[in-house]
Amino acid sequence: MATATLTLFLGFLALTSTLSFNAEARPQPCDEDLGIVIGPHTTFEDDLGTVIGPEEGEPQVNLDDDELGTIIGPEFEVHKSDFPDDFIFGTSVSAYQVEGAKKGSGRGLTTWDEFTHMFPDKVEQRSDGDIGVDFYTRYKDDIKLMKELRTNGFRFSISWTRVLPYGSVEKGVNEEGVKFYDDLINALIADGIQPAITLFHWESPLALEMKYGGFLSEQMVEDFRKFAKFCFDKFGDRVKNWATFNEPSVYSVAGYSKGKKAPGRCSPFEVIKCPSGDSSEEPYRVARNQIFSHVAAVEEFRKCEKCQEGGGKIGIVLVSHWFEPKDPNSCKDVEAARRSLEYQLGWFLRPLVYGQYPKEMLEGTTSRVEAFTPEESQRLRGSLDYVGINYYGAFFSTPLTNVNSSQISYHSDMRVNWTVDQNHSPHLKSTAMGIVIYPAGLMNLMRHIKDEYMDPEIYIMENGMDELDDGTKTVEESLKDYGRKEFIKSHILIMGKAIRMYNVRLKGYFIWSLMDNFEWEKGYKIRFGLYHVDFDDNMKRYMRSSGKWLSEFLDSKETLHKCYFEGHREKGYAPKLSDREIYDRDNWRIRYTSDVM
Repeated sequence: MATATLTLFLGFLALTSTLSFNAEARPQPCDEDLGIVIGPHTTFEDDLGTVIGPEEGEPQVNLDDDELGTIIGPEFEVHKSDFPDDFIFGTSVSAYQVEGAKKGSGRGLTTWDEFTHMFPDKVEQRSDGDIGVDFYTRYKDDIKLMKELRTNGFRFSISWTRVLPYGSVEKGVNEEGVKFYDDLINALIADGIQPAITLFHWESPLALEMKYGGFLSEQMVEDFRKFAKFCFDKFGDRVKNWATFNEPSVYSVAGYSKGKKAPGRCSPFEVIKCPSGDSSEEPYRVARNQIFSHVAAVEEFRKCEKCQEGGGKIGIVLVSHWFEPKDPNSCKDVEAARRSLEYQLGWFLRPLVYGQYPKEMLEGTTSRVEAFTPEESQRLRGSLDYVGINYYGAFFSTPLTNVNSSQISYHSDMRVNWTVDQNHSPHLKSTAMGIVIYPAGLMNLMRHIKDEYMDPEIYIMENGMDELDDGTKTVEESLKDYGRKEFIKSHILIMGKAIRMYNVRLKGYFIWSLMDNFEWEKGYKIRFGLYHVDFDDNMKRYMRSSGKWLSEFLDSKETLHKCYFEGHREKGYAPKLSDREIYDRDNWRIRYTSDVM
């Protein structure tokens, strides 16, 4: 009887709404939200999902208090053995952020080379990725660090111009660059670590930018297709996990609407001045060309026989936070949270699953967001073997009330502001970059993807906690990162619950990052690493307490049962993340939301 009751209760949970930050102040639906249709938010009738509601004769679920406690209470335990045998626990990096070796290795120039050297004031401490953390020459030692962590996966990106200096095969191949990735892949596999490759992590070949504008032009689609095919031909016999793009929404908005990241384009009215650009139109054009470039690469991958052998798969990596209303009792704030999720996640995932943009994006922007034709939609649908997600935390949403009609941008189209404060929830913790730490949001996000996007395989490709280092912290202080340790523990706990309670098809978890590195316009001032990098002493690597904990957990020595951050909310105060927390809240280079608004 207890087993039957448990099964019914789990089924009931799958139909309930996701958890709110504040259980005492749940969002109140607008009238028009009643009887919502669950499924793709498109304009096509045949795409509508199933209506959720009571059915006649549906059995009632009754549970004793102690049964509830074992399922959703603090004593719900998660152990490494709860994850599938083929589950990947790994770490992530990207080429420009770690490799270095800009000169003397045959690598061609990228837009980030141009951005950091032509607009150094846009980068914290006027730094760049010319040296990074010297992964190019130290990768063998860094693989030893992965072995110390006991991880079995490593996600990295291929620098397009390291293998094709001018962006195309016709202009020449850098064999030294090809050999570097060959050697890296072979060394990883020899040590039992599965390589996972991202083709594009924001490094656009400068030669193609100068030739036709890079992703502003449809010509980029075919050049990306050829680059992808080149990589599949060279490495596809050994690499079985591929992603086409990393965070294409950030690349489109921060690079072409805000001007905060390379190539640094925006309209004249933006606070961060740009030499040229159009914040109202260019982000959508660049996004569209990335979507078709993704499809082109997938088409080549599915023609590659050796890529298919041994379970090879290809997907895309999208960033998404979890969004909740600033005022859970405000109909407008509830709508703002939904729009935020569609503008960030749905912008790319709906086209690749259902063949069309979210209706929220098509309404009011038809002259700038071009709907896909039926032929294009057919080509887009199903162009994913899995969904990669980068999850760092949450924001609270509220409507953007004042829109200047002469200053149109992605932000004004979304008509939402994000904040770290929610009414009635005063004890939430946000990071140095201003992202609310909310592990339960990852559960909500995975369930949303499962329910809305046909239950795909999911990989968490990035998850980690930032901290600001202004140069005054000692190495010893930096190694005591108990906030990051608890951050990782809490998210692993949530993932275990998602697999056991909701059958989320989660296949891997990659922590950002293996080690501190060049964090784009934040320079080296923001640190994410499981290993501290001492930039004042030959970039020596030191394992932090978070790394030590991870190695012990992966050695099956610890059971997880309580979310550290939820526990502090219950106590009525926000937890400390380190002995000495450093913040620079007014610095736009550090603040995450300045990527968007």
